[in-house]
Amino acid sequence: MIAINKNDNMDKYESLKELKKLLDEGIISEDEFTKEKQKVLNKPEAIDTTSNFPKNTQHNIKARTGNSKKLYITILSVFIALVAITFIVTYEYRKQHTINSSKSLQTSVKVYFDVEEVFPVHLLFLKNTKQGLFELTISNSALESKNLVVSFGFAEFGALESQTITVAGGSIMDLEITPYSNKLMEVFTTTNATLMVKVRDEQNNEIYLNTWSLKVHPCDELPWKIKNLDCTKLIASWVCPKDESVVALISKVKAKTDGNTGLVAKMNNTEFRNLVKAIFNIVRDEGISYINRPISFGEGFTQRVRLPSMTLKTKSANSIDGSILLASLFENVGLRPYIVILPGHVIVGVSKPDSKSETLFIETTLLGRSTLESIFTLESTFSAATKLGRDEYSKAYSKSGTAESGMFTIIDVYKARQEGILPIN
Repeated sequence: MIAINKNDNMDKYESLKELKKLLDEGIISEDEFTKEKQKVLNKPEAIDTTSNFPKNTQHNIKARTGNSKKLYITILSVFIALVAITFIVTYEYRKQHTINSSKSLQTSVKVYFDVEEVFPVHLLFLKNTKQGLFELTISNSALESKNLVVSFGFAEFGALESQTITVAGGSIMDLEITPYSNKLMEVFTTTNATLMVKVRDEQNNEIYLNTWSLKVHPCDELPWKIKNLDCTKLIASWVCPKDESVVALISKVKAKTDGNTGLVAKMNNTEFRNLVKAIFNIVRDEGISYINRPISFGEGFTQRVRLPSMTLKTKSANSIDGSILLASLFENVGLRPYIVILPGHVIVGVSKPDSKSETLFIETTLLGRSTLESIFTLESTFSAATKLGRDEYSKAYSKSGTAESGMFTIIDVYKARQEGILPIN
């Protein structure tokens, strides 16, 4: 109901505005507007502006106002619902994506291994030079990096060796693996062993495990070749200058030479020769006898080589054993030893550290030469050993490179050390 005060022109003005508003909103017609306008202008009494309206006009006004509110509430509700739905869908998508990412953390492990037999001395060399007996390839197909523990070794020779690696997401890592245990140096008969390789993730879940049966050769067996790889230099591993028996013999040498075994680089040729002679005679005094154990060279053959301690313990040696023993003593005092491999035979060479000085070549089989023979020939055993050694070296050298040369190799122990061929003990 709109009431208009007849006593106030302002009220009339306001009433006319109200009528005009009702007309504009379509609530009243033009005729109704005209009639009511006249009433406002002509009649002094209060006028009920809705008295001549249709009966439902007042209800329509309220209804329209109510509908506007309902529409606003509906729109707001729909907007809130859309926001909630968007949040839920986004959350579920991210959750599902996280689950899928977790499931995609797949690790592929491959091992490239074609070995049926191993030699402890060869494994030691590979270990020292950080080379691999076999290759292990790990692929990580996920975007995330993955920490893995790789374990490997011979089940029969102590605990497995382990190392932790990180494989970046979407990358491939190659590992050079060499199984080695100090207990391999206690193997003196051919033994069957089980090589084991396993990989675990951060949760200690096993993702790879495999085993191979291998033949382990004795620790004192030298392979001349492994799969066309020349292993001759590995003989330098038996040259052990810090072997207890070697150290004990050197103490005897020092006693006989008044301790004059130091500063070998500054020795003249006479002093150098006297030191070599003193070492030779100390070994000869040990009563080492020569034994003719066969030596087979080349691919497919191996050679049993005694450590210095074993040679001194048994008081016997073939040409390789004697050369290894003397080379160990020479290296102990700072001289430069050479293992010289001739056709079917081995001698030892020695020079001062610079290798440009005189080199003596020694036939070690004469270590067991009797004193009577020296008296009858009027030549000392050392002199005879160096003369015969030089002759054998010169003969083999002159034939080197020819069809009849046979095997002729000089192993410079000093250079072998630089190449990672270290003593067995």
